[in-house]
Amino acid sequence: MVKVVVLKLKVSGKKFQNRDAEKLRGYIGNLFKEEILYHNHVDKYTFNYQSAQIFYKVLDGDLAIVGVNMGAEIILKNYEKIEKIRIEEEFFSVEKELNEVEIDLKVEDKRNYSYHFITPWFALNQENYKKYRSGEFDLNNQLRNNIIEFFKLCGVWADKKIDVKAKLKEMIITQKNTKILAFVGEFKTNVNLPNHIGLGKRKSIGYGGIEKIEMNG
Repeated sequence: MVKVVVLKLKVSGKKFQNRDAEKLRGYIGNLFKEEILYHNHVDKYTFNYQSAQIFYKVLDGDLAIVGVNMGAEIILKNYEKIEKIRIEEEFFSVEKELNEVEIDLKVEDKRNYSYHFITPWFALNQENYKKYRSGEFDLNNQLRNNIIEFFKLCGVWADKKIDVKAKLKEMIITQKNTKILAFVGEFKTNVNLPNHIGLGKRKSIGYGGIEKIEMNG
């Protein structure tokens, strides 16, 4: 079973933007310097290149920290110590809402699960961007690889082929005067994934966030 913890940090009368997720990461990482998974820096000069187990999000305008397995345990151990947060130069008192779920991560026979990206998915690097523009890059396969990465993060072996079918639209994100191609949309897969995890690049600061589309009936 994979444990997922979602800690919402609600500020009365205040709604945040997606860009504030990275600012939250900076504050929490500094607050808990001894916990590497909060910031993924072993020391001042060394980065921990293992896949992120803690993701910083903005969910429905509220700041949130999402932890998977060991990341979940660290959040459970420390969340009571968080009484306020700082975004840029302003401090806010927070009301905490904690949700914990366990999910059986396995590959099924059919694509029974539908998701949509609640934040843009960063699928491409410089090399595969050129392949994508020339029609030689399969986004379905890239999304499948991202899900396989999540399996590895959780220490779970995928015993069948992961199947993904996506309907995506391009969008341009501007960061530090650089335009980056990202994607939004939906996908179906044969894996029951937890809500609010991140897939793809920059997932630790809120990008590539997914949420299940509940089917009526």
